[in-house]
Amino acid sequence: MADLPVAFVQATRYEVSIFPADARPRRHFTITIEWRGDNQWAVLDGHYCLGSDGQWEYEPLPSNRDDAWTASHRFDLETAQELARKAAPFLIVNGRTALDIYRRQPPAHLGGGANAEDCPACHGTNPPYPFICPGPAAEDPS
Repeated sequence: MADLPVAFVQATRYEVSIFPADARPRRHFTITIEWRGDNQWAVLDGHYCLGSDGQWEYEPLPSNRDDAWTASHRFDLETAQELARKAAPFLIVNGRTALDIYRRQPPAHLGGGANAEDCPACHGTNPPYPFICPGPAAEDPS
């Protein structure tokens, strides 16, 4: 068994949303950043790909892409993350943006001794050390 090669681990996809991982709207309002090889990443909303001009376009099959399209829709990871963060509040589902939904549902405290930096309701409030969310956990309305 000592002859086994070491397995490689590589991140090939990231999710970007203004909603925390456990929030219901997140599944609808999430952008993905996906590796396309050669330090090239695509910013995606389903089958739509974000261009350097900030516009979403249907991503054509590889055989239908020209060099100009690829150059304007592939980014290094840092640029892809920046573009995705800027676009995340403005994703539209059923005529409403992620920001519309976010504003209708005030963020809830994680409570239970959670780190305030991870709490959506504490975000930007700078609670005193030890940076624990001071609020009670919000009840799930469902």
